[in-house]
Amino acid sequence: MKSVLEFARKQSPRTTTLVAALVAASMMLGCTRANLFQASSLPPELWAPRYTSLQNVDLSRLARTISNSQVLYIGDEVEVTMATGLEDKTPPVWKGRVAEGGTINVPLVGAVQVAGLEVIQAEQTIRSESIRRGTYVSPNVTLTVKQRRTNRVAVVGAVEKPNTYELPASSSDLLSAIVQAGGLSEEADTIIEIRHPPGFVDAPVADNGHGYSTELASIRGNRRMVRTPPRTVQVDLMEAANSEFGDYSLADGATVMVMKRPKRFIHVMGLVNKSDQFEIPQDMPEPRLLDALAMAGGLKMSIADKVHIIRQLPNRAEPVVIEASIRAAKSDTTSNIRLASGDVVSVEETPTTFVLGTLKDFIRFGFSSALPGF
Repeated sequence: MKSVLEFARKQSPRTTTLVAALVAASMMLGCTRANLFQASSLPPELWAPRYTSLQNVDLSRLARTISNSQVLYIGDEVEVTMATGLEDKTPPVWKGRVAEGGTINVPLVGAVQVAGLEVIQAEQTIRSESIRRGTYVSPNVTLTVKQRRTNRVAVVGAVEKPNTYELPASSSDLLSAIVQAGGLSEEADTIIEIRHPPGFVDAPVADNGHGYSTELASIRGNRRMVRTPPRTVQVDLMEAANSEFGDYSLADGATVMVMKRPKRFIHVMGLVNKSDQFEIPQDMPEPRLLDALAMAGGLKMSIADKVHIIRQLPNRAEPVVIEASIRAAKSDTTSNIRLASGDVVSVEETPTTFVLGTLKDFIRFGFSSALPGF
């Protein structure tokens, strides 16, 4: 226990506080064994969480639920030709842009809602509105997209090329943004934060009789322009890969923040050559007991065997202490327990190691002091 306290005094105040609390929990073992568990028979609820690897994530799920190059978007530049068959020369052509509200202003007809519609649907809508409003009797409407709108999306954080990119509105989604940014970096976490600006967004919407449902719309293919307030949402890539539904559209002005994977640390102390806090390398996804001992430079005494792993779990008020055997860990994968970030690994003093250590000190200092020149 003395080595643990010496280790704690050398650390930062935050680490010292943590270690002191864990030492107090370890000292309680003399009074109660309620929080003491064996590594070889550790209950699943006390296991270290599995490390999530992005290599197994299906990023194709991040594309739009429905991507249709024929759909009109706010900001698209279009030309509309209205032919009645009575013209003496070429029918007039009107140029316009899909307005913020999703409408296009057709001369003599007025504003017609076209955003979210395919080109052929927009032509039919303009024709129907011109007849309903009494402007034309039976016109032939042709709509041509002259220039697609692009969305400016900022991609920052753990990507290879952080920058602001212009994405076609028809494929302005999370996957396209990540691809444009060169993909996720090695530091990327599974969490992505998307900051949506206020305005209109093309989204799947359908009335299921109890309100609007995006999932129902994704099945039916119904989409419309929806006004949205500024909002921030988090996307878990692991959950997205296993979800049947999800719309990851990015509006103009959106920001994609790819979170960096938090650094992971393990504290190793006791009868080791280097008691310290060690960062777990990224190429070591799931460190185990023997890995931690190797980080600490190995054992001070080869006969040391008893290890206490002190683990604080989010669903438990007090830390748990897991007792492990180094000899068992060398021959059994179960005993070579998987470690979690924040674990404290303490190679314990035992009567055997204490006696051997005392003898070594006696031999080293006793004999050397009795001999001249030592």
